[in-house]
This record gives sequence, C-alpha cells and structure tokens, in this order.
Amino acid sequence: MSKKISIIGRGTAGCITALDMSNSGYEVDWYHDSSLPAASVGEGSDLSFPRFLAENLDLNYDTLDKIDGYYKEGIIKDNWGTQNFTHWFNLGSMSLHFNANKFQDFIFETLKSKVNIIDQNVLPQDLKSDYTIDCSGRPQINDEFEIAKYIPVNSAYIRQCSWDYPQFNSTLAIARPYGWVFGIPLKSRCSIGYLFNSDITTIDEINEDWEHILHDYNLVLTEYSTPRLIKFSNYFRKKNFTDKVAYNGNSSFFLEPMEATSINTIIRNNQLAKGIIKGNFNADIQNTSYTNFLKETQDMIMLHYLAGSKWKNEFWDMATFKAQECFKNTFATYPKSALITNKSLTSYSTWNSNSFQQNLKGLDLYKVLNKLRND
Repeated sequence: MSKKISIIGRGTAGCITALDMSNSGYEVDWYHDSSLPAASVGEGSDLSFPRFLAENLDLNYDTLDKIDGYYKEGIIKDNWGTQNFTHWFNLGSMSLHFNANKFQDFIFETLKSKVNIIDQNVLPQDLKSDYTIDCSGRPQINDEFEIAKYIPVNSAYIRQCSWDYPQFNSTLAIARPYGWVFGIPLKSRCSIGYLFNSDITTIDEINEDWEHILHDYNLVLTEYSTPRLIKFSNYFRKKNFTDKVAYNGNSSFFLEPMEATSINTIIRNNQLAKGIIKGNFNADIQNTSYTNFLKETQDMIMLHYLAGSKWKNEFWDMATFKAQECFKNTFATYPKSALITNKSLTSYSTWNSNSFQQNLKGLDLYKVLNKLRND
C-alpha cells in the first residue's frame, strides 16, 4: 500500500516537494492557504535544479518559457578579495534562472490532477498522514533553531531592471561598500538585490550606491517598480526531522543566497525525508547529515567574506572578523573542514570538486585558510 504524504505550503519549496513526492509513488495531500501569497524570492539555482527538472517534469530547452527560464553559465564575482573572477560551470553543464511565480503556477497546474490539493490552513499536528513535510514558510525563530551567527548581512533591498533581452548569462555576485549585490537575469527583466546589515547601513546609503551598480552593469530600473526591503535572520533547525514530520524551505532554513544554495538544499532535504519514510535511516542520522550540510553551506558563504573586498569600513571590518572567527571555530570542531585547505579534488556542501577549486583559487584563499587552520 502506498504511503500518504502531507505537504504544507505552495511556495517554491512546497512545489518541489509535492512534485518529488508524487513522482516517487506516494499518495500526496497538498495543503495551502490561498489567502496567503506564496513568496516569490529565490530565482537562482545551482546544477541540481536542471537535473531535478529533467527527472521530474516534461520540461526541455524548448519549453523553458513556461517558467521564464534562462540559462545560467556561472557566477560573476567582482570586487571580492584581490581579483575579479567568474565561477564557470563545466562545458556541457548549466543551471537556470527562473521566475518563481511562473514556476509555482506551472507546478500547481501540472499536479492538480495528480495530487489531492486542499485549500486549508493547517499545522503538522493536525494531519493524520504517514509523513508530513512542512514547507509553510518563514517560522517564528525560537530555541528550536540554530542562528548562523557569523553571517554578517540581515537585509535585502530588491529592485527590478527591464531589458529587451538578457545582457549576461551568469548570476552577478558583486561586493559593494555596504555588502554585496546579486543580479539574476531573466529574459524580460533582471532582479537586483543589495544584501547588507541594517544595523550598520541605512537605505539612504544603499540608494546612493545604486547609480554605480546600474552604470557598471548597464542596467535601467523598471519604471514604476516598487523596491522591496526584506529583513531576515540566518538560521536552520536544530532537529529538522522526526519519524513523522520534516521541514523544508524557509520552515527549515534560511541562509543568505550566496551561490544560490537554497534549491539544492530543498531537494536534498526531500531525499533525507524519503530515507526516513522508506525506513532506511532514522531521524537522528538524517538530522546529523542535515546539520553538517547547513554548516558547510555557512562556510561556503563565509569564504567570500574571508576574502574581503577593496573597501575598508565598519561593515567589511565586521564581516572579515566574523569570517576569521567562523573558520577558527570550524577547523577546531569539524574535521571535514580540513578539506577546505586541500588543493586536491574534493567537494563541500553544494560545491562539487570543480566549483570548489575555482572558488578557492578565484578568492585567493589558500594561504589565509592555512594560516587560520594552523593558528
């Protein structure tokens, strides 16, 4: 008999989870509250996303318009450390930028005849299924969560730029005086977000820096577009899995979007949940795997701040100090982190061996890391 899986939430995490679980042969009840708009952030991805779409959807190069998908060849990284570089994906590999709203609508339409969709606000404890995966969105942060205390940004100021066609095929990840800026190119627009620390920097200071960004990357703000200010905590759960419930998406974690790790983590959380559902692993083992993965993801983010930037000010002094403390602690408490200083092929969090080596070389970090490891 097929097991019944309940999924809560219609955002990107809920859509990926509903698609994954229904294609894995489970009977799916998918709960969502239509009075609550799904979050539309998170429009970049890594190499795991095209693989997931290929395995789970009838989606190809000719039909990418259904999710406003556009090719992602790598990540342009300017102003970090001592040199500009691009983290290129291998020839024959690519990732995607996509419109989150269109993706969610496409998955909803695809699955409405395959799963039981229920418009109702529910909590995991209300449900009687064999297993529940809560993708309901950002939670109230309490002692059930580990705060990623080293990450130095807590706010994003997001604007939209219009164009007739994409002017670049890679994500932008640009260090700036008050933090860093992401750029996500879609066919008809480019999302630009300034990540910063609102305890240090004001919106007025961010706005003063916009003109430099627009000029440097030949961008024009969309007329009448309304800026979005999002304040956030960086966190993950201390226990993400039990024998009856798992969490995914923002219900599970949020770490700033450096290297677009969220989609991969969502897909991976579902794999860990399926290990419990099938009886192959217990919750304790999966929680350890989850925790190590999120800590490695924090390390990946902090490598960029360890490289620093050409600016010397309150934000960058704080960010660099936090990065140094992060790796001193990581090297002292997590044996696998020794791989970071090793120039032989390896992998770490979502970085495969090629990406790993490109980033450490591009950020020029081997000497700095070895010094911190040996101190």
